Amino acid sequence: MRSKLLNRRIPTILGIIFILLGILLTTPIIKNQTMFKSSAINSQEPQNVRMTNISDQSFTVTYQTKLPSTGSISYGSDKKLGESGLEDADKQTGSFSPKKIHSISVNKLTPTTKYYLTIISGSNTFLNNGAPFEVTTGSTIASPSANQNEIKGKIVLPDGSIPPEALAYLSTENSQLLSTITAKDGKFSFSLKGLRTNDLSSYLKATDSAVFKISTTDGSLNSTVLVSLNQANSIPVITQSNNYDFTQEVSADASRSAKSLGFPLIIPSGKFLKPEILTPEENQSFTDQKPQFSGTSLPNEKVEIIIHSDEQITTQVTADGNGNWTYRPSNNLSPGVHTITIKTRDSAGILTTIMQSFTVFAAGSQISELATPSATPTVFPTVVILSPTVTPTSLPTPTLAQVVTKGGLPPPGDPRITFVTIAAIATTVAGIVLFLLTQKMPL
Repeated sequence: MRSKLLNRRIPTILGIIFILLGILLTTPIIKNQTMFKSSAINSQEPQNVRMTNISDQSFTVTYQTKLPSTGSISYGSDKKLGESGLEDADKQTGSFSPKKIHSISVNKLTPTTKYYLTIISGSNTFLNNGAPFEVTTGSTIASPSANQNEIKGKIVLPDGSIPPEALAYLSTENSQLLSTITAKDGKFSFSLKGLRTNDLSSYLKATDSAVFKISTTDGSLNSTVLVSLNQANSIPVITQSNNYDFTQEVSADASRSAKSLGFPLIIPSGKFLKPEILTPEENQSFTDQKPQFSGTSLPNEKVEIIIHSDEQITTQVTADGNGNWTYRPSNNLSPGVHTITIKTRDSAGILTTIMQSFTVFAAGSQISELATPSATPTVFPTVVILSPTVTPTSLPTPTLAQVVTKGGLPPPGDPRITFVTIAAIATTVAGIVLFLLTQKMPL
């Protein structure tokens, strides 16, 4: 009797152990999969959603995601939606590609009509605080716009490289918000022909002293720039993570307009704004027949260098992210008096020319003490990066809600996870079978 009871208890205990072991193995897997799905949803969540470029027949939706994700919208004139809009970049290439910067434009709409939309990011659909986003098209304006200006610029990263993707926004006092994607070379342009007032009822009338705010982002770094309309064709290169106020050397009207946009009137050091030749100093002498020249300009701005000598050298360099540039000739300069000329744009976008004289001595020459100027410490200006206080726009920040959609996220596909999952299931099944069999064994 005891032997039969023992024979029955051992399989029962083994069955319970197998069941518990299976539970222990599957619990972390389920937890890991849940965390993976939650993390993936958060990385696809649209951030900084903005409705821009609103006209009587079109609008644009822009947003960012933490990780590259595919994007599209579903929209319609009622909450049933029914229409689809694709990424502007995807429409150009004809294929879907994940990205962190998103811009989706919709055309052929009806004037003065409210449209509802949801954002489809990756495999998830997002709403605005539990309801579809809303945007209303403007009315048709009979009279043409008198503003034919364009505002153009270029952005680079702190190391001088071009960001692979970036967005630029433009607005001015009492205007709507415009947006555009930067080109592959980092350039962007805004046509002011269709710029409307913030209520979309008429085209904006902008004077030459009107100040425009340009905001740029590549998903990681942001910059804000103030520029007046009469500087529209000569904006210096914008280095991401820096803020610029190019209205300081313009008119008092521009300064007042800058204040109205929420930017404090900060007069930066004139020396910081002015390109300079640091080496050579005026009439400096060199024994090195390949002297190194250096100077400052706007960060990442191109500097044309012309050396007037028997060799007549013309070249171009680009300043680094701090505005420093250097150049050393590849060949020896002839002995004698030379001049170096640089041409580059200042903070107001004006092409500035600076010339400096210097002397190169022949190799092996003895230089008297009087021939070499005494070493004078160079006074470097304190660099002040303008950090304007950005006022919030009239658009409310949407609160996004994720909606469960068909399909869901694909499994991670890790073969180790698959193996452990199969082992856990097999262990659990074996435990259940052993337990059930022992219940049917006669005493």
